[in-house]
Amino acid sequence: KINAKDEKLWLILSEAQVANSLYKNALKSLDKAQEINPNISEIYFAKSNIYLKNSQQTKARLALEKGIKIEPNNYKAIFQLGNIFLMEKNYLKAIKLFDESIKIKSDFWQAINNQGLAYFETNNKNLAIKLFQNAISIQENAEPLLGLASCVRINDTKLAIQLAKKALAKDPKYVNYDYRKEQLWGEKLQASTEILLQNEQLKQAVIM
Repeated sequence: KINAKDEKLWLILSEAQVANSLYKNALKSLDKAQEINPNISEIYFAKSNIYLKNSQQTKARLALEKGIKIEPNNYKAIFQLGNIFLMEKNYLKAIKLFDESIKIKSDFWQAINNQGLAYFETNNKNLAIKLFQNAISIQENAEPLLGLASCVRINDTKLAIQLAKKALAKDPKYVNYDYRKEQLWGEKLQASTEILLQNEQLKQAVIM
């Protein structure tokens, strides 16, 4: 009320509104910030996050693209844009964007991992394996561990079981189909993982 012309205050207000799930109000606050200064990338990235929460992927993509034009080296925003194309099953476009974010930050294991997710859906299992291995070499996270396990389950069951046990010990949520879907796992990788998790040797780890 005292200083309605400060776009930073509108941004802070929008963050508080998002934290309280007041998404419509947050978008109005961001509109106000945009009116004052349309050249702040943060505004468009914040809008994109809200649109994604409301499953408005097209609006989220357009907002991200505007933000990236202002801040072209924001590897996290480029990664998020890649994720939207991954959701839309536009795997080649997603892979290209993940590649761009990795060029900016070479140890960005999340982008390397998501390239693996995309390549598996295009039936390029060998490249998916390589990418999951690369992601693990940077950070031994549950997601690439289980992704790799699902890739190698036919040719190396013993290794697949070891990897899957390690993944589930690190993050038990990955046992859940819906949780993996939230992490943008495609139908083919999901199917392979479901088969793997039914293995007798994994039964105890899955139950735990």
